[in-house]
Amino acid sequence: MRASPYRYIPLISDAVRIVRREYRAVAYRGDHFHCPVCTKRWAGHARKEPCLYCGSATRHKLLVLWLDRFLARDPGPATEVLFFAPDWGVQKWLAQKVSVHLTTADYSAPGVDRHWDITAIDAPSDSFDLILCSHVMEHVADDAAGFAELYRILRPDGRLVLQVPVDQDATATVEDTSLADPEERKRRFGQFDHVRRYGTDIAQRITYAGFHVEPLTVADLLSAQDMAYFGMWNDIAYICRKDTATGAPGATPR
Repeated sequence: MRASPYRYIPLISDAVRIVRREYRAVAYRGDHFHCPVCTKRWAGHARKEPCLYCGSATRHKLLVLWLDRFLARDPGPATEVLFFAPDWGVQKWLAQKVSVHLTTADYSAPGVDRHWDITAIDAPSDSFDLILCSHVMEHVADDAAGFAELYRILRPDGRLVLQVPVDQDATATVEDTSLADPEERKRRFGQFDHVRRYGTDIAQRITYAGFHVEPLTVADLLSAQDMAYFGMWNDIAYICRKDTATGAPGATPR
């Protein structure tokens, strides 16, 4: 039996999603806001986040802004990219990049290339140049095992872009993997299927797997004016490099 509690939960049908998307593209178009993922432009009365067309929130937009810079710097052989829990907008953006060979994965969602448990990934070591993992680890009971697996399948000097909900006012992660009540999970961790609320110690938790970690905020890439134009707030991602000089991953203290 798979150890991860994360599962795919569809909210609306694909048909409804398509009709709604195309209607909004006409009804709300303008030049007040701009989505860097789908490149649609919106009128001032349109909401800023998530994007009315592709559904991209700040975390997706931040990912694309970083990817645009990262992929542009190396015009060499195709980059092997693994995208865990892919969203429609970023996946479509990546599909347009000729330098990317994309593999999508999820625990249970349909329409992906691989159904993988992130704590026991069925892939050889050193398989990918780049791994994208957005808002997955807060669902996973043994996140240390997940970080270790991501380290294992990443190639030397490869990058993992990790995004999770982080309480920037908390220095320590709060978790209880034994908690089963959905309402109590929502109260304590922000969502009914989360098992923890990460604090700023998330970077250290990733480091225990062997990664060299650099936080990246929206403000590191954009001015306040551009943040407003793209409909973004100052979210954070963690750019994790497989630094083979650090040696084998260590055990994660708890």
